[in-house]
Amino acid sequence: MIEQLIQQAQPYWKQYVEHEIVQQLAKGTLPKACFQHYLKQDYIYLFHYSRAFALGVFKAKNFTEMEMPRKTLDILCQEIQLHLDYCRQWEISEQEIFQTPESAACISYTRYLLDCGMTGGLPELYAAVTPCALGYAQVAGYITENYPKLLSNPYQAWIDTYSSPEYQQAAQETVDFLTTLCEPLNDAQFAHIQQIFTTATRMEIGFWQMGLDLS
Repeated sequence: MIEQLIQQAQPYWKQYVEHEIVQQLAKGTLPKACFQHYLKQDYIYLFHYSRAFALGVFKAKNFTEMEMPRKTLDILCQEIQLHLDYCRQWEISEQEIFQTPESAACISYTRYLLDCGMTGGLPELYAAVTPCALGYAQVAGYITENYPKLLSNPYQAWIDTYSSPEYQQAAQETVDFLTTLCEPLNDAQFAHIQQIFTTATRMEIGFWQMGLDLS
């Protein structure tokens, strides 16, 4: 099912996974200011991304459905401190992060995620969040398969995070959950899931471009 979603989301999926900013990360040539801007906006994104999984807990119809978004929310709340620590390594203080205005790309993307969850159910919510979870796993795969690992690459730690077995497994679990949620859907309902998945993929391209353009 996920292969069908990706195929029907082309050419956007390829533009997302192989975006210019991804290629510059792989080569270690991305300007520092672009990466710092991306990190600050990513912190804001992660806040709203976490809210989406909290909404997923609310939208669950039983304890079994509740477990997946609850687990993800728990992980995100624990790892946000690691994100702040990583930002400090890039000379970004917590005060600077907290005072950063939210970019238009971040606003449009995150509110779209929340809108999908508010107006739909868990299938719609997970169709919206899966391009992020799976996309970053595929971005890391694209980098490791197509670019040599450079010891001098300042972004290698970022690449290693998303190519790690732990992250790859978490992304696969998200895909598997979406697949389970979509099994009972009819063709019209699945077409709606496809539209959400494709739109979220387009939003990811916009988020990359925001980092590259410092917008």
